Formats: sequence, C-alpha cells, structure tokens
Amino acid sequence: MGKVLLKDITTKIGSGATPRGGQSAYYSSGVSLIRSQNVLDFKFSLNGLAFINDEQAEKLKFVSVDSKDILLNITGDSIARTCLVPKNILPARVNQHVSIIRCKESIDNRYVHYYLQYLKSHLLQICGVGGTRNALTKEAVSKLEIVFQNNPQKIANILSTLDKKIELNNKINTELEAMAKTLYDYWFVQFDFPNAKGKPYKSSGGKMVYSEELKREIPEGWEVKEISELIEVKDGTHDSPKQSKSGQYLITSKHLKTSGIDFGSAYLISDEDFFLVNKRSKVEEGDLLFSMIGTVGLTHWVMDIDTKFAIKNIGLFKTSKVRDLADFLYLTISSSVIISYLKLRTSKGTSQPYLTLGTIRKIPIIMPPMKVLNIFNKKIVPINKKIYSNQKQTQTLKAQRDFLLPMLMNGQVSVK
Repeated sequence: MGKVLLKDITTKIGSGATPRGGQSAYYSSGVSLIRSQNVLDFKFSLNGLAFINDEQAEKLKFVSVDSKDILLNITGDSIARTCLVPKNILPARVNQHVSIIRCKESIDNRYVHYYLQYLKSHLLQICGVGGTRNALTKEAVSKLEIVFQNNPQKIANILSTLDKKIELNNKINTELEAMAKTLYDYWFVQFDFPNAKGKPYKSSGGKMVYSEELKREIPEGWEVKEISELIEVKDGTHDSPKQSKSGQYLITSKHLKTSGIDFGSAYLISDEDFFLVNKRSKVEEGDLLFSMIGTVGLTHWVMDIDTKFAIKNIGLFKTSKVRDLADFLYLTISSSVIISYLKLRTSKGTSQPYLTLGTIRKIPIIMPPMKVLNIFNKKIVPINKKIYSNQKQTQTLKAQRDFLLPMLMNGQVSVK
C-alpha cells in the first residue's frame, strides 16, 4: 500500500465532549466516558474511568466507541498518547480531549496504532500548529502520513504478542498483589494469623490487650513501635539541584508511579550534585521509597538499581538493612491503615499536600513476635519474588518492543 494519509484509511476521526456539570454529572456505573487519563501509551487504564447515564450517552452518540477503535489524546500534557480500546469497557463515549480513530475494515487497526506510536515525536512537534497550544487538530491528525511496510499484519502480530505478554504479566501481578494484601490484612489487621493449633488467632478467642498508643486492642505479646525504632528513615534533598545535560537522574515524588519510577519525565543533575544528595540520602537495593508531596503515599520497593538516581522530597525507608522485616514493612507502609493514618497528618497549607520527615518517622508499627513474622515471611517472600520477576520480564519485553517498533515501521527490519 505504501504511503497514505490517515484520512484515506479511516471512516472516523473525531473527539467528543464532557457532559454539562463535569465530574458532578458522572455516575458510579453506566456507559463509560473515556478521558485522557485513561489513554496511556500502548495500554488503557481503568483508573478514574468515568460513567454517564443513557440520556447523556445519547447526546454523545456521535462519538460511540467501537471495539476496534484507536484512541488518541489530542490535548494537554498527555497529548499523543495512544492505545487500542479494550472490549470490556464498552459501551463507551469519549470526551473532547480524546479522539477516536476508526480504520476501514480492510486495514489492520493494530498496525495503525503502532505506527501512531512511531509518530509520537512528530505529533509532539506539530501539536502547536495553527497557534493552538498543546492540541492536535482534526485536520493535522487527518493528514498524518502512514507508511505500510511489507506484511503489516505480521508486523502487528509481533508487536501485539509482546504487548499481550506484558498485559498478562500485569494481570498476574495484580492478582499476586491482591493475594499479598489479603494475607497481610488477615494476619495483621484482623489478627487471624495461625495460633499454636493452626486456627485463626482472634476468631478462636486469642487473648487481646488494649494499646494506649493505638486506642485499640492488639494480640497479647505484640508491641507498638515507631518505625524509626526499627529502621533508619530519611528523606531526599530539600535543595533544587540544577538540571544538567549529563549526569544522573533526580527523582521526586511526582516520578513515583504505581508502575514504578518514571524516568522519562525526570531530569539529570551533575555528578557533583548527585554525590552531594547521596551523602544525605543514598538509595540502595532493597530500600523503600515513599511519596511525600502531591499524591502522598505511593510506594516503590527498589529491588535493583539499573539506572542511578538521587531523590528529592521522597521518604526513604532503609529496608535494605533489615531484610527479615522488609516484606512486612513494605506491606504495612503501603496498607490502607497506614495511608489513612498519614492522610490525617498531611499538611495542606501550601499548593500541594505534604508530609514531614518527622511524621513518617513516627508511623506506628504493630510488631508481632519474630516467630510469627518468620512464618509470615515463608508465605509472603515467594509472592513478592514472583511479582518482582514478572516486573523484570515486563521491563525486558517493553525494551524489546520499543527497540523493534521504529525498525519495523521504517523498514530497517523486514518480516517475511
């Protein structure tokens, strides 16, 4: 087919609108309303997916989403992100920040989706065309040139196979994380860990004692300690090292994501500044990071350091020094109980909510006897190791996909 314009291989290119009333008009269920936050590169996110009722959906029927549609963010900071529509969110509509791209029946929509990913740097360059800032117009999108290499379906198969494995790993990890959380809650929130006879402790009448610190009952023989009594707790630099053309990454709270550290939006600082920051708060393998500003409470367990980085305004729990406590403390700090505790102590006097170092050092930890903790570790450590193994494989798969994508799309690598 060679080179064609996107408008010549599509039956629809268009965005929608937000129902009158904005977020106050959304429902807990109904017809999905896709917003830019749902459209990530290569994948769709269910986080923050909004819903509208049938009456609102009828007014947006001109942007009904089909199962083979491509979604493209056309405004804002997430501009040019693109993914395919997952069938499980249909029926759906899009708002004004997301464009539907619907290919003709004879066109492999997966290939076009991957080609748009290949064009991302170009899309970011043209998003100001016509004086509109951070926006891709329908005209600009329609005139995008799509080059069809030989065997486009096979090219799409190769890339989608990698993406399907990435998606499978993410699903497995979601289930493993839920399993770990359930196990933790059962043992350390409900206190139904196995007693000497293998029965649930509290449900079987295990003795509970009142804790003055927590104003609640805990199992007899357990202690309440501030986390700084168990491990060293630090935070990153409070200075603002200048951006450098070379050196090492500076990671702040905004770079901590549920998927890990976002190095793509971080900047480099000089080796000299990197050394100075690390004198205060060097991150080592096995340490736990905790966001202290903005979206407070995101955690990341640093299992290895492939990319060197320093931290700013991030909590640093030195779990690398207490390996027997690491899994337990990771689940404790990221638990809903502790997140709720910290939200009540978050300072809101500035433009962004934040936690002080003193506050996170005082996090109360209900410590079981080591005998109980050792039994828990035998169950939880293999789960966390499997999660980490899947994460590493996913990183490798993403690297393979990102390496192959431009080579397949520009013809450097051919498929027979």
